[in-house]
Amino acid sequence: MNLLLDDSKRNPSLEPLSRFHSFFEWNLGGITLLEKLERKYPGAKIYYKGPSPEFEKLIFNRYPHVLPANLESFDSIYSSDSYLPWELLGTVTSIIEDTLTLEKDWKRFRQKYKAKQSGFHIVGKEKHLYIHPGATIYPGVVFDTTDGPILIEDGVKISSFSFLEGPLFVGRDSQIDNARITGGCLIGNQCRIGGEVENSIILDYTNKHHEGFLGHSFVSTWVNLGALSTTSDLKNNYGIVKLKIGDSLINTGTIKFGSLIGPFTKLAIGVMSNTGTVFDIASNIVESRIQGYVPAFTWIRPGGRYRLEEYLFDTKKIMARRGMNLFEFEEEYLRKLYGSLTE
Repeated sequence: MNLLLDDSKRNPSLEPLSRFHSFFEWNLGGITLLEKLERKYPGAKIYYKGPSPEFEKLIFNRYPHVLPANLESFDSIYSSDSYLPWELLGTVTSIIEDTLTLEKDWKRFRQKYKAKQSGFHIVGKEKHLYIHPGATIYPGVVFDTTDGPILIEDGVKISSFSFLEGPLFVGRDSQIDNARITGGCLIGNQCRIGGEVENSIILDYTNKHHEGFLGHSFVSTWVNLGALSTTSDLKNNYGIVKLKIGDSLINTGTIKFGSLIGPFTKLAIGVMSNTGTVFDIASNIVESRIQGYVPAFTWIRPGGRYRLEEYLFDTKKIMARRGMNLFEFEEEYLRKLYGSLTE
């Protein structure tokens, strides 16, 4: 079987989220599309077609077993157009159900925890709560499974006075502190989450550890949202949210959408993002009120520029805190990307 991951004609809305990782690498519900295909179709050959030769080189270096798309036809094609952020936010339940189908161990984990003995509380059906035995749940946590299942991965720590509503997935080694998480959320591995989060997707290694509201948003990898940073997800006139990305204007078709936040972006304390704000890769923002499109490698405020060597130094330091390294081929790619986006 020959499968194609087609990232060649990206919707402009995916560009800020896909500068460093393709859609098939996103950890959604504990598993990427690539991992899902490898499990569903053992022995299948997987091909990739990217938006540029530079990005294809990045992907093939990461995944030597993924092949260039040199065939005339494929048995199945998986397009990035099926991964539009505002559409993904409405499929959180089905994403989690896919995880339960692929990972048979989750039903076994459900038998390991005794809610009454552990000191946390369950609203809704207990059978829809799945907690890995390696997770730590403090007394006083409330799980609400009324609207969907909740999956808590290995190494997760959830502190007292947190409220978690399904459908919800919390990835490995993440920490949830004094949080209110509602409306259907996917949280990646090694994240730090606090405050209020509603119907959002947060990819790996991202921090939103303090008070502040994140709503109906898609947050990429290696993002840090400072204390009290807040996204608006509803216009005052209840109008359809449109995203400005470069010269493109994207109609989401929904009145509820917050922000797109690209990889390596950092928002300082108290940054307020208007409905539909888009932060491209490696934006480091201090200005208190932000709207529209924030270009890649923005420093402090729109119009400023993050210096390349400082960005790379900071990125390596931040990744090292999670035991990760920036590979040479990734640094080479980022240098070329910086040049292409800031000329």
